[in-house]
Amino acid sequence: MEKPSKGNLKIPGTIINSQNAQLLCSTGIHSLDSILGGGLPVGTVSIIEEDIYGSHAKIMLDYFLAEGIVSKHSTLVASLDINPYDIIKNLPAVITNDSEDCPIPNSESLHTEKMKIAFRYQNLPTAEKESYSVGHNFDLSKSMSLEDIENSDICYWNGQRKETGNSMFANPAYNELLKAVKEKIKEGKFFLKDNPPNRTILRIGVHSLGSPMWLPHRNSFHLMNESRDLDMFIFCLRALVRSAFAVAVITIPTHLYHENSLDRCIHSSDIAMRLQTFSGTELENNFSLSDYHGFFHLTKLAAINSFASKHPGSVEYVFKLRRKKFHIEKLHLPPDVQEVHEKKATPSLGCGSSTKHLLEF
Repeated sequence: MEKPSKGNLKIPGTIINSQNAQLLCSTGIHSLDSILGGGLPVGTVSIIEEDIYGSHAKIMLDYFLAEGIVSKHSTLVASLDINPYDIIKNLPAVITNDSEDCPIPNSESLHTEKMKIAFRYQNLPTAEKESYSVGHNFDLSKSMSLEDIENSDICYWNGQRKETGNSMFANPAYNELLKAVKEKIKEGKFFLKDNPPNRTILRIGVHSLGSPMWLPHRNSFHLMNESRDLDMFIFCLRALVRSAFAVAVITIPTHLYHENSLDRCIHSSDIAMRLQTFSGTELENNFSLSDYHGFFHLTKLAAINSFASKHPGSVEYVFKLRRKKFHIEKLHLPPDVQEVHEKKATPSLGCGSSTKHLLEF
C-alpha cells in the first residue's frame, strides 16, 4: 500500500496549500492564519515568546487548542505551572459568525460605499484581504461547553514522574513529556506509516515551557541559561512530529533567558513568534498606538516543501485584545500624529502679507 503523505489527504479541519502542497491547520485566529500563509503546516513546531505578563501568549495557545476541539482533532495539553484541565475548561466558546467583523451597514454607508476609493483602484486586492482559512470564530467572553470537551479526545500531562533510567535532560520532566507525546502518536496512529480508518490531526499544546517549574531542583535557577534542556526538547519534539500528522505550539517565558539561549530555541523550531506588549513601557501612552496593545513579531517562518519561506518583510504588525476577540493586523500610522496647537499671529512686513497687524483695522 502506498505510504500516505500530508498533501494528498482530506482531513477535517485542514486545507492544502496550492503552492507547495503542504497540509495546513488553523491557529484559531484568522488574521494569524493569513500572516502564516493559510495556517500552521502539519508536522511543525511553533514557539510563542511570552512577555513578562504571559497572558497574551496564553490566549494564542487557547485559540489553538479550541480550534482543535471544534475541528474534532485529538489534543495533548501539557503544563507544570497550572493544571492542564483548567486550561481546557476555560477555552473560548465557538460562535457562528464574528459580529465585530461584520457590522450591519446603514443606508448612508451603502450610499457612499463607491466614493471611498478611486475607480482605478477598485478592482485591486486590498491589503487587509485574508487568505482562505478553515478556522472558526471564538468568543473570549464565553467558555466552551463541557459537552464539547467531554466528547473530545484530550490527553492531559501535568508532570507525572515515572521511574526512568539514564536521560539526556537534567530535568526528567522533559524526557517524560517526549515519551507521552510519542505514546499518544503511537496509540492514536498518527504516524505517516499508519493507516487508521478515520485520519485526524494531533494538536500538542505546551504552556510556559522552561519556566522555573521546569528546573531540576529549587536551587538551580542560576543554571537556566546554562542548561540545554529547553532547546534540546524543542529539537527532539520537532523530529517526532515531522514523521506524524501532528502540530505543536509552545509558549516560552523568554524574558527569563539570555539571548544565546533564545537563539538556540528559535533555531530548533519551525515557526517563532514574539509578542511585545505596550503595558509598562513608554509606548503605553503613545497616541498613535492607543488602539493597540502591543507589537507582533514573526521571528522565523520555516520553508516547508519549498526553497524559500513566505516572509512579510519589513511590515510591522500589532495586536489588540478586545472583550471577545484577539486580533492581529498591520500597523497603519496616521499622516500626522502631533497635537495641533493654535499658532499666534505674528506681524510681517510687506504688502503681500495676508496677516494683519494688531493695530490694523
